[in-house]
Amino acid sequence: MANQLDGKIALVTAGGGGIGQATAWLLAERGASVIAADIDAAGLEDTARQCPAPGRLRTIAADATTLVGAEAAVAAATGAFGGLSILVNVVGGSRPGKTIVDLSLEEWDGWVRLNLTSTFLMCKAAIPAMAASGGGSIVNISSGAGVTAMRKNPAYVAAKGGIIALTRALALDHAEQKIRANCIAPGAILTPLMKRNRRQDEIDWMANANLIGRIGIPHDIAAMVAFLSSDDGAFVNGELINVSGGQKSGI
Repeated sequence: MANQLDGKIALVTAGGGGIGQATAWLLAERGASVIAADIDAAGLEDTARQCPAPGRLRTIAADATTLVGAEAAVAAATGAFGGLSILVNVVGGSRPGKTIVDLSLEEWDGWVRLNLTSTFLMCKAAIPAMAASGGGSIVNISSGAGVTAMRKNPAYVAAKGGIIALTRALALDHAEQKIRANCIAPGAILTPLMKRNRRQDEIDWMANANLIGRIGIPHDIAAMVAFLSSDDGAFVNGELINVSGGQKSGI
């Protein structure tokens, strides 16, 4: 596995923590040259400091919810490493608690921009660079909530469902450019955000709500990203892959 991604150039958003950080680390460890992008400068410092292959990882503070930020992240990858062959869209988040009746238009727009528009902007900025590099792999991170829904979180559910549909559209539109696009729907993953936002009894319940009998960790998602981004995943395109431990019930 150590040389699985040799010669690949990757851009990972939300690389300052959680799934994005674990993905940046694993891609670099397996041979890729990696740019980790995030708005969290302190998180990026931690990503760089703890990377197991520090010579293959660089960081950029960039906001993926803006076209300027997306273009800056892509330019950082092509400027540092001469091209782009892997894009991993991890940016996202939510704050459950409101039905669509209670949600303001401003809140709706904000959550959709964070989760779905950021994916659109990153793909818009990255695809020309990927095509110029001879093709590559896009991996978009959705959520189990985009598949099974989630109570009192309608904007997040809609945006994460939109990522699944957008991924299929990308696969159709860019196959001739040798660009594959796939989507991962994580189940419950123990990220720093989950630790902050969930009580321990809720985490324990989620750990028992799948067939594996434990909570997921960021590396579980990173490992699937690495497979999809490698030549081993070359025949996988336009797919939704649930990485949930065989979750037995909706969120």
